[in-house]
Order: sequence, then structure tokens, then C-alpha cells
Amino acid sequence: AILRLRPLVKEHLIYKCGNGEHFSLWFDPWLHGDSVHALYGHRVMFEAGLSKHARVKEVIRNGEWCWPQASCDVVELQQRVRSIPISTAPDSIHWDKVGEVFSTASAFHGIRQRFLSVDWHDIVWHSRRIPKHAFSLWLALRGAHRTKDKLLAIGVVHSADCAFLCGETETLQHLFFQCPFSSMV
Repeated sequence: AILRLRPLVKEHLIYKCGNGEHFSLWFDPWLHGDSVHALYGHRVMFEAGLSKHARVKEVIRNGEWCWPQASCDVVELQQRVRSIPISTAPDSIHWDKVGEVFSTASAFHGIRQRFLSVDWHDIVWHSRRIPKHAFSLWLALRGAHRTKDKLLAIGVVHSADCAFLCGETETLQHLFFQCPFSSMV
């Protein structure tokens, strides 16, 4: 399930090539946000004569880009990488912009779907809430509690009778407002 988020996360990652020791020459998106393989395919790997496990450092000599001059694609690749500075700093991956520190909060805000605010937001998610109660209220306001009437409709249970034996059908409305047992609690 988490692998489905890869395309979303990829949009926020910036690969900054340093000394080339850690990035895959072919498969990491260090080349202006793309991988060499995505741009040129398997053929350029074969034509360059380098292993599929090669690191970027293998095409750096004395602080300069030094690709094997084997084909037109490799020559074009040599031209494209000239704008990428080589340094002695380690390779690094950044979130959203170079220098930005990754945090779970920044990732969440970067990839979450934003919806319009609802009128009841402050009633449920205020600072003095009890989390379990807030969650239950949130489910109720969304009509998302798994009451027996819903479970019967999808074939999970065989009866929608109220669990508190009052003889009524267990619905959200019944449990919260009409059931004699819950009104006593």
C-alpha cells in the first residue's frame, strides 16, 4: 500500500549530486530530476560499457565529467550533465527544495489531498478534546460508524437488531438518540 505513494513522493524529492558515491548512475533521478535510464533506456547502459550497478562517481575523473565516448546518446548525455556541478560533498536528497529538512509533517502536508473545511471542524478537533471521543464524533458526523444496519446490507451480520435488546433496528440515529440503553449512559 505504501508503494502506491511513490509517484507522489517522487515529485517532492530533489537529488543533488555531490561526489557521486551514493547515487546509481542509471536509476536514481540525479539528472535534472530524471534518471539516465528513464531518459535513454537500457541501450545507453550497454553503449557506455558500464555495469548496471555503476555509481555516478564512475563517470567523474579529476573533478570533471568523463563519459565513455561510445555513441551519440552517450555524447548527448555528456553535454546534458555539464550543467551539474561536481563537488566533494556527499550526494544528498532533499524534500521540496535544496536545504529543506525532511519531516513527517512536511511530507504529510506535501502529499495529502486537501479538502474544504467543514463547519463542524472546531467542534470535533478542538485543543481540549478527548481523542477517542473526538474520533467517535468524527465518525458519527460522517455517518461512518459500522452499525448493524450497514453490516446487514453488506452481508456481514444476519440481523440488524439493536445489541441492547430494545427490539429496534441498530442505526446511527437509533444508537445515539433513540435507544433506551444509550440514553441512560
